[in-house]
Amino acid sequence: MTVLVTGGSGLVGINLVERLLSQGNDVVSLSATPMPSWAERAFASLAGRLHMYTGDVRNLLDWDAVAKRHDIGSIVHCAAITPKEQREQRDFHRIVEVNVLGTVQALDAARRWHVRRFIYCSSGAVYGANAFPVGEIAEAVCPRPQTLYAVTKHAGEGAALRYGELWNLDVVVARLGTVFGRWEHDTGVRDMLSAPMQTAAIAESGGLAVLPREGLRDWIYGPDVARALVALLEVPKPKWEVYNVGPGAVWSMVDWCELLRSRFPEFSYRVAQDESTANVDFHAPRDRSPLCIARIREDLGFQPEYGLQRAFDDFIDWRRSTLETSLV
Repeated sequence: MTVLVTGGSGLVGINLVERLLSQGNDVVSLSATPMPSWAERAFASLAGRLHMYTGDVRNLLDWDAVAKRHDIGSIVHCAAITPKEQREQRDFHRIVEVNVLGTVQALDAARRWHVRRFIYCSSGAVYGANAFPVGEIAEAVCPRPQTLYAVTKHAGEGAALRYGELWNLDVVVARLGTVFGRWEHDTGVRDMLSAPMQTAAIAESGGLAVLPREGLRDWIYGPDVARALVALLEVPKPKWEVYNVGPGAVWSMVDWCELLRSRFPEFSYRVAQDESTANVDFHAPRDRSPLCIARIREDLGFQPEYGLQRAFDDFIDWRRSTLETSLV
């Protein structure tokens, strides 16, 4: 099948592109920024074919350029601006346009092209103020988004599901946990580089990582996210409209830093007494509860493959072998 991935050069998109290509699929990437050259080289040896387009998901002409050359079977909509507060203040209108109106353009394309399935990549951030109960967060928990990113993601969910009802379009929403891993880089539209990546870069330079707190969270590795999205693409008839995607386990950044210290002897870390002195950004003032993934396990048989140790070994080895001097 030919799958269109919007935001194909971003963290989630690029892991998904890799997974789809490795399975022999034709993949079309529509992204605001070009695919990194080091990713292009790595993907050239995979079984599928990759077609890359640089464009704006808000622009109908960019969608038409894809339609003229490809018969798209499914769309996975990952494209979004992931802003911190400074960008929210500076670029409020553009963030809303890309994250919400860009989603509507993607849905219009899906309807015109008669795609089999449309997957909207949302975020656990939509749970917002309700993300801090005791225990896991199930899909039935009412979203209470607080940041502009979370607000636009929640709006995108609602628009996608309503659009599906109006035009009989097969829409599935995937609420992703805190993603990190392979191919992570600064795209210019994602301000929130993950804490595991930040600390890995500090460790590689033999520096000191100062954590704002222990950082206990359900960190999910990029390849596991890609596996879940492919499972959502392939299942004949999903039972639910909305699925949490997480690792089903929690570990802390202290655990991660201990592993870094075992691999990089000159690296050190500590937890700050005053969070304002930290040099690692967790992008939130506190850690939310983990996502419950019982629904995706039971309906799709999805089981995450990467726990802490395996994700760490794979990520550090990948950085050494793939990035070298391209990304520090």
